[in-house]
Amino acid sequence: MRFFFISLLLVAGFEASAAEPVLKFTLTKADGTPAVYEFFVPSDDVNQSDATLSRDEAVQRQHNAGVAALAWAKQFYGAHEIFLRSVELQEGPVPYYLAKFDGELAGARQVFFAIVLPSGLVVQPVETGQALSK
Repeated sequence: MRFFFISLLLVAGFEASAAEPVLKFTLTKADGTPAVYEFFVPSDDVNQSDATLSRDEAVQRQHNAGVAALAWAKQFYGAHEIFLRSVELQEGPVPYYLAKFDGELAGARQVFFAIVLPSGLVVQPVETGQALSK
């Protein structure tokens, strides 16, 4: 119980301080459990925009974000036959790269995501709840 309470405080503290929710989605995890994930990007990473980069530098940064996202997604989701479908820069107060994948997970093809900051840091999603089973 103590561990749960401390974990809850850490997650709540992270969400309350300097973080913007940017994506929420559901999937069935490799063990068959439905889950809801939410990505929060740190709002203090706002000076990482690609606005001042040359075209070649912006393309290279997008490529690097895709490589980092794919490596992270393979390990985090535990999916097989993963395909990276897109990597797009999302502008706004907090820019980030949104990588979209599909892969074999829990016996079905599913869509899932990764978020990479312009600094190259991959953002860990927070499991915000358990999805309702169909």
